[in-house]
Amino acid sequence: MAAPDYNGLKPPTGGVAIRMYRIGHGDCFLLAFDGRTKPVFVLIDCGYKPGSPDFINKDAPGFLAGRPDEVVADIKKVTEHIDVAVITHEHQDHVNAITKGRFEGITIGQTWFAWTESESDSLAKLLRKKRGDTLKALTGACNMLAASDPALAGKIDQFMSLEVGGEGLAPVVGALPAAGAWTNKDAMKLFRDRSEAEPRCLYPHKEIITLPDTDVRVFALGPPYDENAIHDLDPRGDENFPKNAMAGPSAASFAAAAVAAPGEGRGQPFSPRHSVKLDLLAGEPDLKAWYDTYYGGGVQEAASAGPVDMDEVATNAKFRRIERDWLQSTEQLALAMGNDTNNSSLVLAFELGEGGKVLLFAGDAQRGNWASWASQPFKDGDKEIDVRELLGRTVLYKVGHHGSHNATLNGKASDAVPNLAWLGRGEHASEFTTMITAVRAWAIQPNVGWDHPLKSIKTALLEKCGGRVFQTDTDFDKMEVTGGGSRAWGAFLKRAWGSALYFDYRVEPK
Repeated sequence: MAAPDYNGLKPPTGGVAIRMYRIGHGDCFLLAFDGRTKPVFVLIDCGYKPGSPDFINKDAPGFLAGRPDEVVADIKKVTEHIDVAVITHEHQDHVNAITKGRFEGITIGQTWFAWTESESDSLAKLLRKKRGDTLKALTGACNMLAASDPALAGKIDQFMSLEVGGEGLAPVVGALPAAGAWTNKDAMKLFRDRSEAEPRCLYPHKEIITLPDTDVRVFALGPPYDENAIHDLDPRGDENFPKNAMAGPSAASFAAAAVAAPGEGRGQPFSPRHSVKLDLLAGEPDLKAWYDTYYGGGVQEAASAGPVDMDEVATNAKFRRIERDWLQSTEQLALAMGNDTNNSSLVLAFELGEGGKVLLFAGDAQRGNWASWASQPFKDGDKEIDVRELLGRTVLYKVGHHGSHNATLNGKASDAVPNLAWLGRGEHASEFTTMITAVRAWAIQPNVGWDHPLKSIKTALLEKCGGRVFQTDTDFDKMEVTGGGSRAWGAFLKRAWGSALYFDYRVEPK
């Protein structure tokens, strides 16, 4: 009887085979590690942004209509048992392809989450409550904006769809799913319930985990167990890549904070004690006349009956009414909420045996997450493993957050804060390879507006890797050697392969 080939995903002896699915603008990776008796399969995320698959191979109409179905069907061809399922964080583009129907017949040995998903951890519960309160407040603000500024309401809805989940192309109404709708939480619960072993919520630097039936060791680097670090979102100074315009302030403005305020007055810019309800004006003729004269009663300023004095502003000019203009700042609050979720990503470094090569899967980790990785070493019996040295052995980096400006830090190998220069150093530099889960044509649409991947980051990766950069929307035969990487290019081509549905890449132990 012939040995199974696992649908082509067979690891080299002592190594690993990585399948990066071209699911769309989102993450889905199946890793096959060489186990003692059979391959050990690790699935990391399974999600995409609705509509994004249609921008891959646009010359093949119809082929991509069922892209998530095809991806999970292919996973099932490889294996009907996932030894370890990893969910990095609760975002649509990382979990929404996980549904009961697709994963019917696939069993899971154990499921790993970040500590932020712990049902007993007090800080995790606090963060989830704050996130829930913010989402509810944004829902109210979005509904109020629907009539006055539908374009902005739609944009905020897009941010909230990322948090809530689902596979529909249209934004969710007010970010609240309809009854029976499948959400991010449902997807995560499905894997939690399918887990044969008790699901694990991993804490950074706490332990070194040995992957079942292998010599592979796993290091949880993030997210940091620190609320302030999770809110630390944007690169600082030289940590930015060139031509990266600094993002706006991550903290919500006063008005956005007012939206999030609990209790009476939620969705208003001022406390109720400073307000007069309009329905009470009818019983106060003098106050009603004053209001109509100076604020216009919600109508446009009256047209002038004679010559207009350009130096005089109408007493009831529209700008005197705050109306709903202040709600526009809720976009910052929505963006900050999404970035906080990204920054709570579970970050894992897989080491192929003690002192071996490392694969770094960073989820969508942002500045505070990165900065925390080297905050302390890992205890390894009576020894310590220095994170700088560990990351120097990285030969594969799953690029954070689709190559966004705040998810890969710039810098030098000598810097105190981990950055791109820390990865793939010394003898590992000639093998260092990266994977970007991005569909740029979809991301830069006006109604989406994400600069993924940032050009300066993509350029830096190409230079560092000599061209060994996989990107979801770029066919394998379009990849080409860059810079001084020609010597290593031939060896790379022997380890890599691509199709319309996925890229395969093998890492050998030596």
